[in-house]
Amino acid sequence: MSGENHVIQPEEKPIFMSPLADPVVNAIFDNVQAAGLAAGSMIRVVLEAEGAGRKIGKIISVTPQRSHTKPKQRGSRIDVEVLTDENEMAIVEIQINKDINIMQRNLFSASRVYTKTSKSGDNTDEMASKLPFIIIINILNYPLRSDNNEVLQPFKILYTKPPEEEAVPQFSGYNIHLTGIPDMKPDFNNGFYCWFYTLYTAHNENKTITEVLDMTPELQTYAKKDSGYQQFCDQYNLAADDPETIEEYYDWIETQMEHNGIYEGGREDGRIESDEKWQAVVADKDAEHAALIADKDAVIAELRAQLEKANQQ
Repeated sequence: MSGENHVIQPEEKPIFMSPLADPVVNAIFDNVQAAGLAAGSMIRVVLEAEGAGRKIGKIISVTPQRSHTKPKQRGSRIDVEVLTDENEMAIVEIQINKDINIMQRNLFSASRVYTKTSKSGDNTDEMASKLPFIIIINILNYPLRSDNNEVLQPFKILYTKPPEEEAVPQFSGYNIHLTGIPDMKPDFNNGFYCWFYTLYTAHNENKTITEVLDMTPELQTYAKKDSGYQQFCDQYNLAADDPETIEEYYDWIETQMEHNGIYEGGREDGRIESDEKWQAVVADKDAEHAALIADKDAVIAELRAQLEKANQQ
């Protein structure tokens, strides 16, 4: 039997990988064939939750880690970029660590998209006719506003004097504060709640998507009704079985620990007050690193052995 389409089934407990981590997002939203339904479903539930009645066209491309650059100019990187057949561009940013400048980066990313739609010689009317409708979706694992932690917070570019109307109708944004999910009334008939409850629970409770669905029968029911959500779950499971994605994920964790676990953690907990205490923090993190690296090597070796065995059958 050929092993080309064989999916490895780990014998031990499934490896947890946060669905918000860069390597996992890259693997899930690899292309339109693999994740077109998933991307469309996630964008649709956000738009429906706002209640504005806006719908999107057919998804024709999905690109993870999209870069917009020009020679000798600063570029921008987007976690997931989605294009529809109605000249709509959805930009999805996923931010685990607090970034108070996320919306400034949104404007920069949108400007890179806008400038790429016109060519030299276009007059202003031609430029305006080519502008895509940009939908920004920021999935944040922290509250961006200190006085409001509602899960969905739309933002637009508006006139500051009445009557209230959009100054740039081709731009619409949505901040999604996952930290507000515990305060949200559970509603598993609501696609928005199902999607972001899943992401919040998996990331913050260190559970795989399969584990989240296993402990929540209502999500299993929802997956049967929403093929895009089901595709997302399936893509996550494929990523969780892929040795290359797992290896990238462990590297990502190490980077997160280095930049946040040691430096920010020490400051937030007040353990940076003395050199002795600070050295103890670093020593603890060094031990975590050593255990992580040993675990990574063992897991990768086991999965590669399983894959080789499957390909030989």
